[in-house]
Amino acid sequence: MVQMKRELKPAEREEIVAAVAAGDRVKATSIYLSATEGNLTEAQKWRKALMGERVTALEAEEKAR
Repeated sequence: MVQMKRELKPAEREEIVAAVAAGDRVKATSIYLSATEGNLTEAQKWRKALMGERVTALEAEEKAR
């Protein structure tokens, strides 16, 4: 993943995960930017990586059923 200027707190990460799950990419990116003081490119890469992790986890759950 991309190196951020400040690590996300667990509550911030959960808020971003909830925004991604709701399909609100703008909110997820905004929270990341505010929390880490990073730039837009970093935020978008991080959000995309998070979405990839989520898809992988959902696929694993589906296979386990």
